[in-house]
Amino acid sequence: MIRPTVDVEARSGLFAATTKALIDTGAPRCVFPKGIARLLGITLPAIPSQTTGKHVFLNREWHSITCDVDLSIRPFDDIAWNAGVDFVIEEGLPFALLGYEGFLNKWAVGFNAALGYFTVEESDDFYGKTDASTKQDLRRRHPDLFPSGWF
Repeated sequence: MIRPTVDVEARSGLFAATTKALIDTGAPRCVFPKGIARLLGITLPAIPSQTTGKHVFLNREWHSITCDVDLSIRPFDDIAWNAGVDFVIEEGLPFALLGYEGFLNKWAVGFNAALGYFTVEESDDFYGKTDASTKQDLRRRHPDLFPSGWF
């Protein structure tokens, strides 16, 4: 089974590192491995009681700290953004997760599992392709996000 994965470059100051990331619609946040934090020069606490977050997946608990980093999907330079990423302090996370906060809430992502591909595009570009009845429904359900006259 093909999983929606991408190569993501993370940048912090002068440092950059690329890792494989799973686009995970069930993950509430973006979570990256400890090794990526090290490559970016981010100092992680040694013990879980000094962390700010906790995630449960892959049958274990992962303690983390959140740091703002610049992200981009390689090799597409136009898909770049800044996000708070949770870096786990334990070894063993084999890939990064691109979850809701920090990725899915910033981009329009479409999946075509039948043909084995997905798309990532600006939310406004995606919205521009949406038909009038769908736009009206979106504005009715989310008036704060789609005010009158927005389209």
